[in-house]
Amino acid sequence: MKSVLEDVMSQQRIQRWVNAPNHQLAIGLVNHSGRMVWTRENGSENDGSKSIYEIGSITKTLTGLLLAIGEHNGKWHRSDLISDYVPEWFASPFAQQTTLLHLVTHTAGLPDVPGNFKSTITDRLNPYANYTENHLIEAVLGENRRTKNKFHYSNYGFGLLGWVLSKRLGQSLNDALRERIFKPLEMINSGIGLKSQPSNRILPVFNSKGKPVPHWDFLDTMAGAGAVCSTVSDMLNYIEAHLSLSDHPLTSALTECRKAHHAIFPGKGIGIGYGWMFFKEKDGSTTYWHNGATYGSGSFATFNRDKGTGLIILSNYGLNILSQLPLIGMRKMNVDKLAYVLANKLFKEV
Repeated sequence: MKSVLEDVMSQQRIQRWVNAPNHQLAIGLVNHSGRMVWTRENGSENDGSKSIYEIGSITKTLTGLLLAIGEHNGKWHRSDLISDYVPEWFASPFAQQTTLLHLVTHTAGLPDVPGNFKSTITDRLNPYANYTENHLIEAVLGENRRTKNKFHYSNYGFGLLGWVLSKRLGQSLNDALRERIFKPLEMINSGIGLKSQPSNRILPVFNSKGKPVPHWDFLDTMAGAGAVCSTVSDMLNYIEAHLSLSDHPLTSALTECRKAHHAIFPGKGIGIGYGWMFFKEKDGSTTYWHNGATYGSGSFATFNRDKGTGLIILSNYGLNILSQLPLIGMRKMNVDKLAYVLANKLFKEV
């Protein structure tokens, strides 16, 4: 692992990106022989980072795990209709045909954000801060019947899922995740939002040009889509749990999350489990992945159980829109591109 990481991080264009002003990058690697953490401060030394990052949409895999845990414990079933959970939605044609499985696999037919979302934004750099329960209930009531079983990535859907599950449990989403996931996996520095975190360990965040931007604030209505903050060490615990061949209390739920619950491109082996995206490698193994981004953060998590290897990358720099465009942005480095280079080398090394 160490030689692969040193080789990749020595590349000039990666060095330029890593050494941008105020950029604090953390990379965690794990395989059957151990784990290591790389940060800009410590180079490739094997000591962990306690800095707290926004992990963005990797949160969705944790919301999916919460669904699997509750299902395993008899709290709900993936086939349950959301109209059964919220009295106000009992007569909603959309809620009457939408299951928890539709939400966790992005197949509910929902758009990226609710129709009334933009009207709640008072700070465009902190867009989720004011979206309340009343807004969410109103949005779902306004939904018509939608075509199901076609994949369409939706923050709305995962926000809705996290809110419904936490309401069913009678807890905040933060308490539900802490009790059922963070404590069992010893993710002691993870939680929803930044208010409960030590301020001296929360990294400031910057857009791709190095300009300071605010952290994102979430209410429980949309928190399930992207509100978790964590450290590279905690996230390695999470990846290790997925790689583990030993039984532990969350084994059954973690296994459920990795199952193929919807085929996005069946002929290419591309699909989705409970939040985790996956694809078949040429050698027949399966790679699971999810990325995340806020206006000032980037993240990527991936693992391959067949190869016993996993990777987490956390950055306090947002994505440059040009880096997402073909040709124009091909020379622009970002978290996703670094993850692609590292994962290819790591998984081939095994």
